[in-house]
Amino acid sequence: MTDTHGDPSSSTDTARVGIKTSLLGAEKVAERIDETDQLNERSVGQTIGQGISPPYPPEQLTSLLELNGTVATGVQKKSRREVGFGFDIVGHDRVSDPAPEQRERVADFWYGPDTIWKVGPTGTPTASPIEVLQKARKDFHTVGWLALELLYAGADTELVGMAHLPAATVRLKRHEDADDDERKAGHGFVQELDGQTRYFAEAGDRHNTTLDGDPNPIYVDKEDGEVVEGEPPEDVQPANELLFVRNNHPNTIYYGLPDHIAELQTIVADQQARDFNRKFFEYDAIPAYLFIVEGGTLSESEREDLRGIISQLRNKEGRRAAIIEAEELADSDFGSGDVSIRVEQLTQQGEEDMSFESFRRHNERTIASALEVPVQLLGRTESANRSNSEQAITDFIKTVIEPAQERFAGRLYSTLHQDILDAPDWTLEFQTRGGEDERRQAEIARTRIGPEWLVNEAREALGLEPIDELDGVLVGDAFDATVQTLPRDAVPDERQQ
Repeated sequence: MTDTHGDPSSSTDTARVGIKTSLLGAEKVAERIDETDQLNERSVGQTIGQGISPPYPPEQLTSLLELNGTVATGVQKKSRREVGFGFDIVGHDRVSDPAPEQRERVADFWYGPDTIWKVGPTGTPTASPIEVLQKARKDFHTVGWLALELLYAGADTELVGMAHLPAATVRLKRHEDADDDERKAGHGFVQELDGQTRYFAEAGDRHNTTLDGDPNPIYVDKEDGEVVEGEPPEDVQPANELLFVRNNHPNTIYYGLPDHIAELQTIVADQQARDFNRKFFEYDAIPAYLFIVEGGTLSESEREDLRGIISQLRNKEGRRAAIIEAEELADSDFGSGDVSIRVEQLTQQGEEDMSFESFRRHNERTIASALEVPVQLLGRTESANRSNSEQAITDFIKTVIEPAQERFAGRLYSTLHQDILDAPDWTLEFQTRGGEDERRQAEIARTRIGPEWLVNEAREALGLEPIDELDGVLVGDAFDATVQTLPRDAVPDERQQ
């Protein structure tokens, strides 16, 4: 895998290692909303990027979601369980009497009707906080970091919303040249897309203070990346800020890496195994073969003709062939007299099928282990039962999901609640479901669900996804439909009412 040096447009020229690299083409166009500073992919420029190159081209890492189902499912399971079930605003455990007015500020930001939530640039619909956070966590597990755009109005210091910014397009800003020709550390971030750049400040810059506690805001010009301390001049276009969170890895200083990076070769091998299997059945399950020439030898022109045929077969994604000639008969014409050509199969598929399936299962278990996701959540149920499935999911929640939730909540607390919202008494507590707790809550819900419940309320209590068509419908008013969508023992029997 080669480094694209932060330029997504160069990904199509990278070395082939079985990973598709051309996902960010012109057909996949995102729009830009007025409230964000995200680049519009339709406005393609040639500005040279000024971002530090990540250790792996992010576009190739994101392509793994399309190439490997185990990676895609594992990443989805982790991001959904980390933030997808919502959160509560709770008093910080170091504060004995949290201030109610601070909670009001926090709640107004997360739940207020005027807060802007976006999962993309212009033209994308308004989202919810959970959607924004879940997409960010998916980036975190896919490329190794996430980027949340903190939205402001001009140079104002009031936070008005948050947007998901595709992590694959974000780079840390390189050093700058100072007036005295000495280098100084870069400040902020660069969004790079097809050679065009857009600059962002760092989260909390507008609320920066001196060592004495005096206000010392920092602004970054979103067009040229100029850094200004204090109130910005009129010619500076203040950029929004980015909350940048890394999945730390010892092999990279500035960026993170996804958990499954250690099994990259396994992922590539699994893709190649799938391709081999697909090709085998594409060609009617005919294995490698021989061209056998009997009764003579071929002239040079005839050899070229046959080589052309074999070359075409080789180009059919890996078919192999060999030429065997019988004893020479002078002046023989290709295909005339006693000369004949026949094709012989070399092998038959038998035990290879079993080893192939075993290889694929081994790959899946290895990748799942790197992701720390139990195979029961990936749909593998051969060796699963109720007891070991519950224990595996419970361990997954306790040892993987909850620590990740605490770390992410801590980052949101320190950046948003403490620095920007000035509400250090209150933090977030992400909800989760799984294992024994999930089963216990479902059993409790079944004893309480009645005809006066909304269908989607009942489904939520049981840990099921809502159904848009039944939004606002009572269980009692839609009994027949509910029977099809809820577990049978969770539906009240009208004959017993």
